Amino acid sequence: MKQQKSALRAVVLLLILIIGSTPLFAQHTYKFSDELGTYEVKFTPADPNTEFSQSPTKPLAPKTHELRYGIAWGGTDWFGTPAFGWELGSFNTSERGYTSPTVWLTHNFDYGYWVNEWLSVGGTVTWTSGRCHLYSNKTHAKLDTSHVDYVGFMPTVRFAWIRRGIVQVYSSLSLGAGFEVRENYMDENIYEAFCAFDFKPLGLSVGRNFFGFVELGYGTRGIVNAGIGYRFNSKIK
Repeated sequence: MKQQKSALRAVVLLLILIIGSTPLFAQHTYKFSDELGTYEVKFTPADPNTEFSQSPTKPLAPKTHELRYGIAWGGTDWFGTPAFGWELGSFNTSERGYTSPTVWLTHNFDYGYWVNEWLSVGGTVTWTSGRCHLYSNKTHAKLDTSHVDYVGFMPTVRFAWIRRGIVQVYSSLSLGAGFEVRENYMDENIYEAFCAFDFKPLGLSVGRNFFGFVELGYGTRGIVNAGIGYRFNSKIK
């Protein structure tokens, strides 16, 4: 649990630094007409502190590629229930020793392609890991480790329904296949396939090229997912 809290604190701190250091460079478009026709002028202020640069703009342009890495709390197991509620030490180990609390952590790796200003399609690879140690009743030395890993591969769709400057509010849906690998204290290996799914009704990203994000929802990618990302070919719109 301490490892989870430390990792989430680091992500939140990095998100705060991104929010505080990302400038609001804006491109502005003006149209005017005369007897010869209609004209459109676009320009970007050289000084980010001008009054123009603070106006609301869209955070990215279509055809932008996006990579994300997130650390989550509450990834689900193959039953669709939050994995953090399962103690791996529940096996009958009274004859050999006692167990430590189970430590759960979820890692998410995302790729997205913004088809237009509000729709992104891509994929997600997620890894939820649980670890529990067995200790001797007599010497208190570590005897063994029980672990379980859930790996999911899911196509992912995001819908950005608020786009203001470097701020984006969105929802996402993922559905694919997952695999469980489990090894308990009796040296038994278990392999299972399951349906991996994830729904995040509320997500927030802040930044343009480098950005931080946090998401709330339910599924394989966790209940709370926070991290950092980078956009390629991102243009100010």
